[in-house]
Amino acid sequence: MTTADEPTEPTTPTEPTVPITPTAPAEATESVVEKARSSTQRASDVVLVAVPVAYVPHVARLLAGLDAESKPRPAPRGPLRPRTEPQATPWPVEELRRLSNGRSLTHRTVVRVLDALARRPGELLSGQELAGAAGTTREKLVGAFAGLTRLLKVHYDFPSLGMPFTRVPGGPEGRPPEMYYRIDDEQARRWRRARGHAAD
Repeated sequence: MTTADEPTEPTTPTEPTVPITPTAPAEATESVVEKARSSTQRASDVVLVAVPVAYVPHVARLLAGLDAESKPRPAPRGPLRPRTEPQATPWPVEELRRLSNGRSLTHRTVVRVLDALARRPGELLSGQELAGAAGTTREKLVGAFAGLTRLLKVHYDFPSLGMPFTRVPGGPEGRPPEMYYRIDDEQARRWRRARGHAAD
């Protein structure tokens, strides 16, 4: 029981009560798949997918395969045909005679090559065929051709004369794609004249 002289504790006024209005039920949210699809469309058909680390190489290979299948395939190529190259310039008979009289191993091999080509002017011969016709091996033929350009540059007017035969990359239809060789009728005629004056 309090007396009039005792102070009273201040009281906190109560806040007015506001009635709570029930809210309408939330609309159903779009599913995770729909969100992913929408996100995919916005990100140029790219979506992030969580993949176990151990499966990453397999997934990468799968994606690479699918990407390769989706690309247009190139049209099949037809048979490889010989490319047109400038015909070798016919050498003067005197220069061919000098070539036929050479004593180096490269000279001797090239002489056999030109003898073989002159017997079949205008015909394309593969390296293997040419080696057989020249009575040598393909290895010796390759070795001689490797040193031929240097030999011609040192001892002949190579910028004007070029090679004494024509090289044709490719090959006739239905034959293996490789380097083929030939000389024309005029070069064959000049070579035979040069060989007729060459010492055996």
